[in-house]
Order: sequence, then structure tokens, then C-alpha cells
Amino acid sequence: MMDWSQRLLDRRGSRSVGTGSRGITARGVLGELLLFGFALGAYYGVRLLVRDSGSETLENAAALLRFESVVNLDWEVPLQRAFLDHLHPIVHLLNFVYAWGYWLALFGSLGYLYVRHRDVYSGLRNAMIISGLIGLFIFASFPVAPPRLTTMGVIDTVQIGDSALEKVVRPSGLTNQNAAMPSFHFGWILLCGVCLSLALKRRISKTLVLALPLVMGLTIMVTGNHYTVDAIVGGALALFALIPWILQRRRTEKQPYELQRV
Repeated sequence: MMDWSQRLLDRRGSRSVGTGSRGITARGVLGELLLFGFALGAYYGVRLLVRDSGSETLENAAALLRFESVVNLDWEVPLQRAFLDHLHPIVHLLNFVYAWGYWLALFGSLGYLYVRHRDVYSGLRNAMIISGLIGLFIFASFPVAPPRLTTMGVIDTVQIGDSALEKVVRPSGLTNQNAAMPSFHFGWILLCGVCLSLALKRRISKTLVLALPLVMGLTIMVTGNHYTVDAIVGGALALFALIPWILQRRRTEKQPYELQRV
């Protein structure tokens, strides 16, 4: 006869971390949408409030460039020139990735994890909100003009685009053009890649989703929207915000084994 601890282990195992999902209800979906709506509203609201920062944004950009030069991270100009000179058709593709691929990857990841791996979804959602709140403080205290708005020699690749799908990336009345630091285009896609890799089982699937942040990192620099340091800080903030969930996940995974030894 199976003892109580083994029955508990089996019951918990049927809802193992990273694989189980509760039923989908209209109330649950609506609650998540409202939460994200509120968070994104606050996020973009603060960005809009600090978008007109005068010469400070260019001064901060110059400071970033000096730092990158010292630590040999000033890759923006040579990387963009290499693509414009030798891989010009890919630049149009990267414009599309920046404008549309980001949102497709973000909401696709959230939707898939909500349906199939609810516990991993909660980790991704919470990390996005936590890192976004930290990012708001940085946007307000250290506004930075993107490379394409400086005189460093990086152009705005959207201006050479011939498609409305590319140009929609610049809805200037709705965005803050001076919020380059940190890059959540990179940071949140990095979060998606990490969380999806924890949920998926096949090695090829894990490899593909972990390639998402690499593509986005290339995209934000070739299109002239972010500095190398923007991606590093955005990625670090995103991963930092994921730590509480990872620690809880490890504690939850250990509990059945500890009960089994009782």
C-alpha cells in the first residue's frame, strides 16, 4: 500500500513545474489582460512624460559612447555599415523584425506559456513587470537619444525603407524617441527565450528560442535604435527580475524529494 508521502509526490508530479497548466477561463484571461494593460499604460505613460529632455539626451548619449569606446563596445557604426554595404536586403528584414517581430515574439511567447505552461508564464510576466518598473526610473533619470538621432554616423534605416510595414515603427506622436537606455526590445525577448527554453523539451526547440535574443540584439543595433550597452543593461535587468521566480521554482522542485525522505 502506497504511503501518504508517495501519494503526495505522485499528485504533485502530475502538476510538475514547467509543464502543468490550470484551466483557461474568461475571467483569468481578462485579469491578465487588465494587468498587462495597466502595466503597459504606466510604462509608456512615463516614457512619454520624459520624452522632451532637450540637449540632456544627446549629452547622455555622448557619455555612453565615451564609455563604450573605453571598454571596446562601440560596435554600432561598423556593424551597421557592414550590413548596409554587403547585406542591404537584410536591413529591410530587420526593420520588419524591429517593428513587428518584437510584438509577435513577445505576445506569442506569453500566449503559448499561458496556455501550456502557466507557471513559467507567471515567471515571464512578473519579470517583465519588475524590470519595466526599474526601467521607468532609468528612463526618467537618464534619458538617452538613440544612435540614429546623434551625429555618430549611424543612420535611421527606416528612412531608407520602401514599405509601410517598416515605416510604422516610427509613430512619433506615440513614442519616446529618447528612451534608448535600457533596451527592453532586447531584454524582454531575452526573457522570452529563457522562459521558453525552460518550458520546451526538444533540444532543437530550445536552440531556436534561445536564438531569438541574438536576432533582436543584432536588429536593434543595425537599425540604429540602441547602443551595445543598452542591450547589456536591458538583458541584465530582465534576468535580474527573473531571479525570484527561479529561486521559487527550485524550492518547489525540491519539496517532493524532501517529503519522500520523511
